Amino acid sequence: MVVSNTTPLVYLAALGDFGLLPDLFGKVIVPRAVFQEIVVGGAKLPVAVAVHLAVESWLFVMDVSNIAEADGLRQGGLHAGESEAIALATELAPDALLMDDAAGVRAAVAGGANVIRTPGIYRVAKERHLISSVRPKLDELRRVGFWLRDEHYQMILQSLGE
Repeated sequence: MVVSNTTPLVYLAALGDFGLLPDLFGKVIVPRAVFQEIVVGGAKLPVAVAVHLAVESWLFVMDVSNIAEADGLRQGGLHAGESEAIALATELAPDALLMDDAAGVRAAVAGGANVIRTPGIYRVAKERHLISSVRPKLDELRRVGFWLRDEHYQMILQSLGE
């Protein structure tokens, strides 16, 4: 089971890879703020349709119990979705927190979360033989607007022998 922020869901849906999530992680939990960002803010994006199809099958929306933690993270400069995703990860102790934003990742890691960024999802997918190559996925991520430093791009590919 993992908790996810918005951006990994958006990029996986954009690349047509949303279905990797249940194969990799089983159950995916999103906080209500992430769900709202997707269905309201991203209503015209492929992710909105993908989320609606997955809800209550393998993707579940949960409310954060520790509102004070989420509010504190938000006051520290994080968006609502990031704040709630980190707070929910603290509450649920999932296998991982899916998140891309650098400030959110720093806050989550500081709180002890195991964070997997979108390129890391593809890395896990290759390691589990669900995809044959990560390079085309990273190239496509960059094409649709995902910012990935050249050195990270090369490091990921080298570590996978690509």
